[in-house]
Amino acid sequence: MLAFARGSVRAWSTKRRALWFGLGIAVIACCFRASVIGDGVGYYSYLPSVVAHGSFDLGPVFDRFIAINTPVARQFLEITLPNGLTADYKPIGAALLALPFYLTTHLLFVLLVPGHQDPDVSAEYQLAFTAASLFYAVLTTVLLYRFVRSVFGPRPARLATVGVVLATPLVAYVLFGASYSHTFSVFTITAFAILLYATRANRTPWQWFLAGLLGGLATVTHVQEALFLALVPAEAVWQVAHRAWSARRLTGYGLLAIGVALPIVPQLAVDQVIFQQWLPQPAPNIVFDFTRPHLLDLLVSTHHGWLSWSPLVAVALLGLPAVIRRLEWLGVGLLLVGIGEFWINASLSDWWGGNAFGARRMTDQSLLIGLGLASSCAWLIRRRLARLATALVAAGVLWTALLLAQYYYVIRKDVGPPWGDFLLGQVQAIAFIPRLFIQGSVVREVAAGSWLLALYTGLVIAAVVIVAVKLGFWNSRGINGRAGGDTPSPDSSGRRARNLAPIPSRSPAIG
Repeated sequence: MLAFARGSVRAWSTKRRALWFGLGIAVIACCFRASVIGDGVGYYSYLPSVVAHGSFDLGPVFDRFIAINTPVARQFLEITLPNGLTADYKPIGAALLALPFYLTTHLLFVLLVPGHQDPDVSAEYQLAFTAASLFYAVLTTVLLYRFVRSVFGPRPARLATVGVVLATPLVAYVLFGASYSHTFSVFTITAFAILLYATRANRTPWQWFLAGLLGGLATVTHVQEALFLALVPAEAVWQVAHRAWSARRLTGYGLLAIGVALPIVPQLAVDQVIFQQWLPQPAPNIVFDFTRPHLLDLLVSTHHGWLSWSPLVAVALLGLPAVIRRLEWLGVGLLLVGIGEFWINASLSDWWGGNAFGARRMTDQSLLIGLGLASSCAWLIRRRLARLATALVAAGVLWTALLLAQYYYVIRKDVGPPWGDFLLGQVQAIAFIPRLFIQGSVVREVAAGSWLLALYTGLVIAAVVIVAVKLGFWNSRGINGRAGGDTPSPDSSGRRARNLAPIPSRSPAIG
């Protein structure tokens, strides 16, 4: 009888997971835009230029996007340099991460429908780039959930993951602006930090190199992500202070440096070819003023302020002291990097991030916010305030959904409205919420009568999500977020979370 009851519970749990997974696929199918727009043109255009045309002159691809009336800052795509090439101020990291997806699509079209492919702007090739973005977003979500779960337990982890993905600007770049670089950045940062911490006790040569590769990719996806490399010296300082450091780790640092250099060297080469200089060239409309940062504006301005557009972040910040206590050097390192990135972004001449959704550059802090939010939720759950924790996350998701509708259908311009208009816009946005669910490429392709293209897009999206979920759970089997390597704290139900102690590796560890 007991075995039958357990079987029934497992069957219901499986059905519930399948239901939520199906709902997620449906939302993605309705909302996911598989088109390259805005800044995404600069990130994507390396692929058709180099892979399909064998050239570093991105001008012809830029011209194709302009010709089809793509929403883009045209003035930055028509700058001809003294060497005759067209300037591209976007780094190559997103293109490197999306390269396998683009190459697969290109080979399929060359082999199966030769002579009919358009590697520059066709829907299938744009889908390859945005599908890569979706893949890394889903993979990051799984890694984030598994890591936070190992620290604070299942229930806080679920709430925190929902909050990070759906109640911060990240949701806009998962669904509506997938061609931007933010999902690629969040993946490399999250994977880098989690790998460092999960392998802290027994890091193998391959893990040293892989950590460096992820850190290098983060740097060439968005240059300020180089700050996350500071997690390595943060770990070293903590080990020295606790007499856990040894000279054997020097070999590991060398392997990490090789991994970092591997993607950075191609970026330097590209800068040399296009701009004829070795250092990255900033966009002409961006300058820094580190002595007068717009700290308060970046926090609470209606012009994409971090807290005004994502108030749930404030709840996450309250939980950071517990994150530092639990994760020690990683918690301190992530907090210091977060402060550094906040200062850098506030020092930019366009501190609001341009005409895009929310404080988009602060999506780089998704891991820190996820940990902080889980910490706050765990605190509430332990005090029998689980419903309040759920209500806070739900309110954050609702606020963001209304802001998405307000941004796309009410504000529409790169302005910060007065607070009265901003709040009134949230009320007006209620009527536009349904329109968010007809933004997706699948829905629009069906409406346009392109049934085969809609089927192709839908199948690619489903395949990408399924593979990312499976890969994420497989790669996170060895995650352990407890400082002492013990079993995570119980959640509100009193049950202890499953131990995720690192699996011993067959290859020798360094340090």
